[in-house]
Amino acid sequence: MEEPGHGYQGWRKAIEEASKKLSNWGRWGKDDHIGTLNHVTPEDIAGAAQFIKTGKVFALGIPLDRDGPQNGLFGGRFNPIHQMLATGTDAVAGQQDWNKIRYADDTLNLCVQGATHWDALGHIFFDDKCYNGHDAKLIDSRGLSVLGIEHSKSKMVGRGVLLDIARFRKVPWLKDGEGISNDELDKCAKDQNVQIRKGDFVIVRTGQMERCMSEEAVGRLCGRRCAGREVRELLLVPG
Repeated sequence: MEEPGHGYQGWRKAIEEASKKLSNWGRWGKDDHIGTLNHVTPEDIAGAAQFIKTGKVFALGIPLDRDGPQNGLFGGRFNPIHQMLATGTDAVAGQQDWNKIRYADDTLNLCVQGATHWDALGHIFFDDKCYNGHDAKLIDSRGLSVLGIEHSKSKMVGRGVLLDIARFRKVPWLKDGEGISNDELDKCAKDQNVQIRKGDFVIVRTGQMERCMSEEAVGRLCGRRCAGREVRELLLVPG
């Protein structure tokens, strides 16, 4: 028997309570597809550009190759498969001399979870519903009829705030399964002397990638109960 407050029933109760307290369903109308991205305004985007001082770029992606993050745990996912369709050797061998044009060409076959990506709001279901009460049946083998990432294409720009939780805890990285509470995020922001505003993009560093790279375990990155898994990419402040 499960102990009160533990196991599946305890988890489900916690989700239901949080859903009622924090739900944004209907906040921007029944046809809303972007959730808290509604907070991002043109003024916010223009204002964020004013913070650029040096022009230095920090890439947040991971290598897109056969040694990527998949281990096949979910749905038969696989790492990216890169195939050359035309190469320099083809050119030298005279196999592509049409109109005196010589070239290299290739193709890429990958699962969307095989690379750095954004999860659309149609990614997760609860009681056969996804964000804003949309029926899970609207997301089938042909794709997302609702809540697709295309609805967010003009909204995913703004002021970024990095919260370095690993440094805040004075550790190189968090261990698998360690959680991060809202209170800790607030304390970390205060410690870093940064203010989180409505519509900001909050990036949470757990040190997971550094750990995986140091262990040469990138291939085991996904499909595990990783530290900070639910905040591994980005949060948008609900306001």
